[in-house]
Amino acid sequence: MKTVDIVERIEGEAKLVCSWDNKIISDARIEFLNFRGFEYMLKGKSALDALVYTPRICGICGQAHLKTTVEALENIYENIGEKLTITRKAKLLREIGLNIEIIDSHIKWFYMFIMPDITALSKNDYSLYSPLKGKKWLKASSVASETIKSLAIIGGQWPHTSYMIPGGVVCDPTLLDLSSMQNYLDNTISFFEKDFAGVEFEKYLSFSKVGELEKIKGDLKDFAKLSFENSLEKIGKSYNRHIVLGESSLFRSGKINKRMIHKLDLKNIREDSHYTYNIDKSKDSADAFGWAKNVTYQKSFYETGPLSRAIVQNRDFIKDIHKIYDDSVFTRVMARMDELAHLLYTTKSLIKQVDISEESFIKPKISLKDVKKAEGTAVVEATRGSLLHQVLIEDGKISNYNVITPTVWNLGPGDKKNLSVAQKAIIGNDSIEKAKIILRSFDVCSVCTTH
Repeated sequence: MKTVDIVERIEGEAKLVCSWDNKIISDARIEFLNFRGFEYMLKGKSALDALVYTPRICGICGQAHLKTTVEALENIYENIGEKLTITRKAKLLREIGLNIEIIDSHIKWFYMFIMPDITALSKNDYSLYSPLKGKKWLKASSVASETIKSLAIIGGQWPHTSYMIPGGVVCDPTLLDLSSMQNYLDNTISFFEKDFAGVEFEKYLSFSKVGELEKIKGDLKDFAKLSFENSLEKIGKSYNRHIVLGESSLFRSGKINKRMIHKLDLKNIREDSHYTYNIDKSKDSADAFGWAKNVTYQKSFYETGPLSRAIVQNRDFIKDIHKIYDDSVFTRVMARMDELAHLLYTTKSLIKQVDISEESFIKPKISLKDVKKAEGTAVVEATRGSLLHQVLIEDGKISNYNVITPTVWNLGPGDKKNLSVAQKAIIGNDSIEKAKIILRSFDVCSVCTTH
């Protein structure tokens, strides 16, 4: 028997096709059917046009696409021997902008996607989390909306900002601007303390053992209670292989497959499109069923995202939870919400480090329009995990642009020999509701997957 369910309340939509054997999911296929084509749109465009196009790949993680694009273009300068000077101020403002975007997304994801699905499993009344009308849903939405205003101060707007350019940024915040950003984040920290975790911020950050889950109150306690009631600490487990490509003040690159390795070579990343539709339909493989590709590192599927970042970074609290519950739905959600706290703390610190007397932008000595042929690559840690951009320019124009998103790492189509990360996590479960919750734990983004 097969069932087909539409996965909604994500960026775009996807189909979850499950095969059943004795009421257990024996096979799962995630179909992404809405092709978008940004990589094709960029061909023939001026190199700097990518700074306007790529932030529009996704309405949730546009900052991540912008930062990866600008760093890929700056990598072109480095590869032709014209390494640019980027001031510390510009680097800080870029990282701050990306962090705020991730903070905003983590809040929305927990309240708008995770909690409505999990509370639906309970017989008790959790209408406070009901979409569009629940008190907690509405408050979290308001807090996220206020938080993102701090990004608009330096980005000029949100979403789809384009304030990062090769050589720096085109914003010059005042002390009042920076103070306003701090105030927005202070309000978010207050929400974290009073509503979300129910404990003082500094106390939460000191947690290092799984037993300290008992100290948590508020909405995160509701999540934990419902998780254990519905065995979410036992489901959603995949390969327990993790990869982090980008680095920042908070994140460290590396991979773990039984042992930790911090040195990565991007040349070991491979994309495969055997199960992927081709823009020229006559070239479609007989096995193609969607627009998602497979991506592997050294021929193995790896999970990417907040859980992977916590493990590679060796963050004590999540490391201890992971030691007991592995890469389950419960662990994956806890890792992302724990990251929220650390992002808030780190971002407040970064704002304090901005020196407004520094230059925001130092103009490159040559224009990309004058570059005959060169390639650039960059990676950053986006909301959902590692994001990679590769750009090739010839005679100042983009001749090829390639994007590998976190969703492709986690939700690819798999192959006949190996299941993708999400497929492995879903197969073996006994209900479509749990299968969808497992997908939610990876944070499905159809528009990024079918970029």
